[in-house]
Amino acid sequence: MSVHPSKPYSAPPRQVWAWGAGGIANHILICTYGQATAIFTIGFSLNAALVSWAIMLPRLIDGITDPLLGHLSDNTHTRWGRRKPFLVLGSILAAFALAALWWADRSWSSTAQLTYLLVVGTLFYCSWGLYSMSWNAIGYELTDDYHERSKVSAIGSLFLSVVLLGNSWVYWFALRPFFGGEINGIRWIAAGVGVIAIASALVTTRVCRERFTHANPGKEHIRILPAIKATIRNRPFLSLMLMKLCQTMGERAAGGLLFFVGIYYVCNGDKSMATQITGIGGLVGTVWGFAMVPLIKPVSRCLGKKGGLILGASTSLGAALITPFAYSPSHPYWMLFPSLMLVTLLALSNTIANAIMPDICDVDELESGQRREGLFTAVMGFMQKIEISLCALLVGYLVVWSGLNTTLAVQPGQVLKKLFWLAVLPNIFFTAGYFILALRFPLTEAAMMEVRRRLDARHQVKPETAPEIPVAT
Repeated sequence: MSVHPSKPYSAPPRQVWAWGAGGIANHILICTYGQATAIFTIGFSLNAALVSWAIMLPRLIDGITDPLLGHLSDNTHTRWGRRKPFLVLGSILAAFALAALWWADRSWSSTAQLTYLLVVGTLFYCSWGLYSMSWNAIGYELTDDYHERSKVSAIGSLFLSVVLLGNSWVYWFALRPFFGGEINGIRWIAAGVGVIAIASALVTTRVCRERFTHANPGKEHIRILPAIKATIRNRPFLSLMLMKLCQTMGERAAGGLLFFVGIYYVCNGDKSMATQITGIGGLVGTVWGFAMVPLIKPVSRCLGKKGGLILGASTSLGAALITPFAYSPSHPYWMLFPSLMLVTLLALSNTIANAIMPDICDVDELESGQRREGLFTAVMGFMQKIEISLCALLVGYLVVWSGLNTTLAVQPGQVLKKLFWLAVLPNIFFTAGYFILALRFPLTEAAMMEVRRRLDARHQVKPETAPEIPVAT
């Protein structure tokens, strides 16, 4: 039977931008939750190590349930689609949990405050994870074109840049006198964030069309554990997870500690000055991120996605190497240089990595005959939440180990020196690992062109007569 190549499917721009708008909910919810470490450590004056446990466990619980929910989503069939019911439910529950998170009372015991953070944080994370999995899975369906996927991912990163701009000013804004302190300030901010998140989620739900609403019909239902094992055996997926591990451990651990380094070492305990510099970095970084977005697809065409990963990883390593020189009490605004380099990383490397995920789903479909965007998204989310949880725990213990006392505006010199190097050295180590893994990433443009050719051939014959065509990965 002759097979005629067809033009790869791409969703109309209206749907792509509506999907990107839904990323506001995905990013703004988790970024605002990310303020919990600083608010509960500094605002509530709780032990940093205990706060890290209370923040880590919700992520761990959610990470464990993620693959189950992703597998359920892949095999759910409703009149609204596979993902949209989860989008609506997840956004509403996450918005309410985020608004409730900050209402621990300072008159409570530290045990009661930490318990409240743990319980409400768990409700938040499970709800946000449900939304995030569904939103990402819809994005993977928007195009079959290898390079167009980079453009779709870049549009998602555009909205991420907007959220990062606002998030960089959150702590500074919460400190404004009319709020009466950062705790009351974050309460009002979180309520507004919840409204914005629900609205953006509804945009995606209303405008985007799901392509694979009847995917996996009539097939024997694959159990969850064999399905998860299949994702781990996918070599490009495993390689991407390892890169994400190194990137997360470097950025998150360093970023968590550098927040304290910026306040107590560079700005000598001046919270307002340190958060103002962070806000300026977010503003400049957002402008830079916007400028980078149109370059994502040309970079993908010129260097390939693997080349884009290598470029992003080298940028991350460069930012780690200049950090020891940029964090100087003599020049506080030098702190901006590593963060601006990392914005380039977020705009390039993360965008390319997200564009690779639908390629991986295509490879899996060729091997298994299943469309499992939800499962791959969930397994990746599970691993990232484990990594972020470990980072949160690590940061908390390193802050305590350094001897930092957040009730003191001025810290002893030996404490600051210890904290400084604890922030710098692991970042260099992990970003170097990230760079090496990017150099060895196995999935190339030529391999994906062959995968798409075989999938198109399979789709043009009747399902019951479609041959099983193996692919080397």
